[in-house]
Amino acid sequence: MQLLLLTKVPLYEENFERQLKQLGNEVYCSSNMMTALKKGSFDKSFLNQFEAIIFSETLYDMETQEIMKQVSQENIKFFRRSTESKCDEMACAPFDAWIPLDSSLGQLREILLVAELTSLANKDAAHVQQVAVKQKLSELSLKLKQKEIVYYLIQAGERTVPREEISQQIWEKAPTKSVLASLSKVVSKVNDKLENEFGDEAIQTVWGQGYRLNKKFFDYLENDLVEQEVIPCQSVIKV
Repeated sequence: MQLLLLTKVPLYEENFERQLKQLGNEVYCSSNMMTALKKGSFDKSFLNQFEAIIFSETLYDMETQEIMKQVSQENIKFFRRSTESKCDEMACAPFDAWIPLDSSLGQLREILLVAELTSLANKDAAHVQQVAVKQKLSELSLKLKQKEIVYYLIQAGERTVPREEISQQIWEKAPTKSVLASLSKVVSKVNDKLENEFGDEAIQTVWGQGYRLNKKFFDYLENDLVEQEVIPCQSVIKV
């Protein structure tokens, strides 16, 4: 599991970091990242690689709350290190669990299991949704290239996708005039086949920008998609 350990004093966390690594975790320990998070001056995509953030006891409660407001990532779990007594006295909110300072390896393993199980559940839910979308597409009378283009536009959401990008992804070659012409033909055939269900254009052309899916197509998919299931927050995890 990939963990972000936020602290004011990285050297102080060496023993704890060693414990985390003994359990097979990848740990990124940083004080500079904490400052960047507080200021909001960071690339949020950087956090996508982490499954959980651990807040050191060297941070004030107010500091952790400020950071958590900046990090609105649904799939990231928040853990807080503190004394044993504090763990017993307080509920888990706003954290998913408290990590006592004197935790043994076994206790630490059990606490972090919350984040790992949730991460697996999210990945499984995303996979189920992908399968559901592909099954829904299989109900339409589309050929392989046509399905690939439609699926790519589904993944793009409301974004208008440049023709060159689609060509590169689907044909895996430079978007030459020939490739772009092939793309135009495929899009035209998709619209012809789906005209009855989605009107004139299932794939809409935004001149000078690219293609995007008609909102009716997303409505069609949402009627049958499986909603993601997320493991609810546990209350207090006692060790």
